[in-house]
Amino acid sequence: MRLRNKSMILFFIMTFSVGFCFLNSAVAYETGSYETNYAEWRFSNSQPYLYAEADNYYTLGYLEGQNLAFQTAWMKLMITLQAEQIGLTYDIAIYYALAYLDYFSEENIMEMQGIADGIDVVQIPFMGQIYEITIDFYDVLVQNCFWDVYYGKIIPMLSGYPQPPLIVAGCTAIGSNTGRKAILGQTIDISVLMQPTASWVYTNIQGKKVFSFRTGSMLAMGGVNKYGVAISTNLLEVLNVGCVGKPISVIYRSALENAKNVRQAKDIILDNDFTLGWNYIIRDKRHIVSIETIPNSYSIESVKKGSYTFDANVYENPYFKAFMIYPTKYVERYDRVSELCQTYSQDGELDINDLFQIYSDTLISRRYTSPDPLSVGTAGSFFVDAKSNVYFCLGNPLDSELGLISSFN
Repeated sequence: MRLRNKSMILFFIMTFSVGFCFLNSAVAYETGSYETNYAEWRFSNSQPYLYAEADNYYTLGYLEGQNLAFQTAWMKLMITLQAEQIGLTYDIAIYYALAYLDYFSEENIMEMQGIADGIDVVQIPFMGQIYEITIDFYDVLVQNCFWDVYYGKIIPMLSGYPQPPLIVAGCTAIGSNTGRKAILGQTIDISVLMQPTASWVYTNIQGKKVFSFRTGSMLAMGGVNKYGVAISTNLLEVLNVGCVGKPISVIYRSALENAKNVRQAKDIILDNDFTLGWNYIIRDKRHIVSIETIPNSYSIESVKKGSYTFDANVYENPYFKAFMIYPTKYVERYDRVSELCQTYSQDGELDINDLFQIYSDTLISRRYTSPDPLSVGTAGSFFVDAKSNVYFCLGNPLDSELGLISSFN
């Protein structure tokens, strides 16, 4: 089965869209020499991550596309099936994503075109069929807008899920200041069907070094930069319909590439109209700040409990709970995180070993134990200690030795 876009109406929309000029210029880029432009899979304690170094964004994207072809193709298949599940088509997903195109920088667009150009046809075996999946720029655009469109537009308009979703998330993040030395921990939980889209990617371009979690061809989700600025990721399911604005993938990438401290990262994040409900914990070597956002309405810095704070897909501010689709859905895990933080904290502070202990709880780092293909579990984790060392894994940290990124020099 070959997945292609066949709508002539959509073709004309694409042809005359704002991004078309950028696409023409992107194709003109050359990938340069191996010495300054290369990518390779690296391993730390058996944990894989893609290292990609380039002197321009098109080449960076091309290298990412070559190495993340399977993850990108699998995500296209999942988005296609998710759209069909709720009575839509993949063409509609592209139509929605096109509205966000103006909010991508030229560098973002060059990189996304490079990703698409770096991928040939990918064969995906799924449910007894072989899907031959092609990737173009608009597929990459859809993936970078997916969370914003699905959770900022479609789910609120439906007032919740019409049936259990194929694509869902439910993460837990904890940050703490320990003697003005800040630490951060994060599980990234997604449905088992989405697990094959996950990867860790270390990009190095023009002196900007970022280590980030990805699903498919997303430019970034949670991650850490060379200055030790780390940002967590927590999706919130809310009733508010989000605006069309800068997608979270662009916000994360911009903050991680440009922020040298918490204040700068916070300013980059808050300088947006929000497209969906989302919580952030931002950490640098000395500071922690937590931000809760409601699309089109509110953002607020969370109240801290002692010197630590956490997010578990629940709003800390009671006023925000009125916007949630399922106010009690994550309460058990939220209460468990709160209990564990109190158990392991010393005078309201947590150290990195405390975080490891907290995340050893099976309610926090969740295994895919259910035979249900829609079950949610931990697909990746990362921890940042007081010296900005990054411990990471794909899969559940209970079952994996953590990899280590010890220096961005």
